[in-house]
Amino acid sequence: MTKEDNYNMSDFIQEEVAVRDYLLRKTHAAPDVSGELDSFLAKMTEDGKIREEISEVMPGDNLSDDMDLEKRSLVRRFAIPAILAMAASIALVLFLYFGKKHHHLDVPEGAVVAYEAEAENSQSSVTLQKGDEEPMTVASNQASCAKVNAIGATANATTAVRNILTTPANATAEVTLADGTVVTVNAGSKLVYPQTFSGSTREVELQGEAYFKVHHDVKHPFIVKANGISTKVLGTEFNVRSHSRKDTHVTLLQGSVLVSSTATAKRLKPGEDASFSDDRMVVRSVDTEIYTAWKNGEFYFYNESLLDIAKEIGKWYNVSVIFRSPEKMHARLFFAAPRDGGIEELLEVLNSLNKAKFTYHDGQVVIE
Repeated sequence: MTKEDNYNMSDFIQEEVAVRDYLLRKTHAAPDVSGELDSFLAKMTEDGKIREEISEVMPGDNLSDDMDLEKRSLVRRFAIPAILAMAASIALVLFLYFGKKHHHLDVPEGAVVAYEAEAENSQSSVTLQKGDEEPMTVASNQASCAKVNAIGATANATTAVRNILTTPANATAEVTLADGTVVTVNAGSKLVYPQTFSGSTREVELQGEAYFKVHHDVKHPFIVKANGISTKVLGTEFNVRSHSRKDTHVTLLQGSVLVSSTATAKRLKPGEDASFSDDRMVVRSVDTEIYTAWKNGEFYFYNESLLDIAKEIGKWYNVSVIFRSPEKMHARLFFAAPRDGGIEELLEVLNSLNKAKFTYHDGQVVIE
């Protein structure tokens, strides 16, 4: 009898234990994660569960202890690897889930978290997904602007096929749409657009922030949809920031735009910004540089709260930001700096303002 013929359920369990140990090492799991993984693997290694899964792979076979050697060999060669592959797939989902959910953050007592960094396994490159195809990497060089050109789409291009451009922290992307419109997409954002435009309107969807330089076309209005807010233009330049409904701004630089929600609609003039509080739209004159400096590779804050500044820094560098002295959150700063420098360099500039003390260690910025 060969070693392969002697393969039994205890061997399978040992392999599952190895999977568990690997996952715990990769996720640096907390005790509660270990418990959840143990529960999952326990279910997978119950004789009844395994027998049930193997029966699906080999219908009609009875996995009794006196199974003849030929059938045991078949189970070893085909069924067990199939189940292990299934377990590995589920384990991958658990790894992605636990790795993000239980990202370790050391928060001193009484401190306030302004921004919590994404887990290490989160996206790190600009990607483009064309229709149902797998996402492909457009650029992996952070702190630079990736270029994507949709002009000259093939004759087979259709509005039914939608492209998805996604940017990670610390990277932006510029895409030229099929109609000639140029969109600069900020870090941590997603733009959904068709391969080509047809019909009476040109529509795109945005999550995050982007600057639009819209190709003029009187007969085909350009519409940006973001968190229930619609911005309609013929040809102009404007910025849309919409990480959530409460954090939605439409800022107009040139031309005219019609901004609308389910409750109201208003037309903006150059130099105006529309923001939202619940369903109420607030329109005011602003320094547009505050909302568009990111497009030119700069941080620019004009009398902004340190809390808002901390969030922007956390998002761009993908670092957690903690206020050890929460009263500092309300301090207001006038501050500008390039975004392509390192975080230590940026914090050195902030420290020179003497409004608070900024320190950086192990992926965390502490403000006190």
